[in-house]
Amino acid sequence: MEPLDFTKRIIDFNRLLEGENRDHYNADDIRHWRAVYTDLIRFKEVLLGQTREHIEQVPETKNELAGIDVPFLEAEMKRLQGGLQFWESRRARGELPRD
Repeated sequence: MEPLDFTKRIIDFNRLLEGENRDHYNADDIRHWRAVYTDLIRFKEVLLGQTREHIEQVPETKNELAGIDVPFLEAEMKRLQGGLQFWESRRARGELPRD
């Protein structure tokens, strides 16, 4: 992937996950994307927690990590939470039985 393409994708906080289609889906898609988003959110939460812990342990990293990494991870979390909310709302509308 070209660096410019990567840069565009990384700052596009409205992008969908690869293969995700919010216009055409079925109950299996709803289950699948809920699981994928839930997993990604958990993973990013761990990264965010580890980053914050590292800042505490190595204060010299604060400017870089707190100034760049943490805000990026927080924005990414919001994007992922929005995706999960989309799929949760489809389930709530009765398009999928509750677990």
